[in-house]
Amino acid sequence: MMETPYSGRATVNDNFDSIEIVIPSKKNWFIILFMCAWMGGWVMGEFFAITSILKGETFSNLFLVFWVIGWTVGGLFVIRTLVWNFSGHEIITATSGQLTIIKKAVIVLKSKTYDLNSAKDFRILDDGSNDIFSSFGGRRTNPWSLDNGGLIRFDYGMETIKFAGGISEAEAKSILDKLKDKKYLSSINFSKEAINTIL
Repeated sequence: MMETPYSGRATVNDNFDSIEIVIPSKKNWFIILFMCAWMGGWVMGEFFAITSILKGETFSNLFLVFWVIGWTVGGLFVIRTLVWNFSGHEIITATSGQLTIIKKAVIVLKSKTYDLNSAKDFRILDDGSNDIFSSFGGRRTNPWSLDNGGLIRFDYGMETIKFAGGISEAEAKSILDKLKDKKYLSSINFSKEAINTIL
């Protein structure tokens, strides 16, 4: 049976004066199941700790107050990560002169805008951060973070910006082609190595 060509994960909205690319978060079911199980223990721990505090035992009370604060912060962090995994979207908007990258899941969780005149060396680099087995506890990615790497990179001053996570190299190339076709990127934005492969 003939394989159907993969149409990609990103949705591209080509407007008159901008282009918007929406990429849904890549679901890592191992992390989702682990965090859901962890949340069950978290709720029980929170409940018993708060119950003990309300009983008013002096020494344990002081310790448990600090413990509950840390435990609550950790729980909120896990909830945010679960919400991102279930309903998150990376929204990349390019206009003349600027590129905005937004991580959104119900509300905007992270948003940054970059001056395209200062963005150099756009390139595609797969460092394995999209692999399910390297995304939990590995040194390349942080499973608790909203940042799931990204195949598209560019240099911005002394920082390397990564975006467009959870897509294939072919789709990343297609996104860069669209940005170039709309004249938002020119050959001076690309690394020398990328000119032959992307352009």
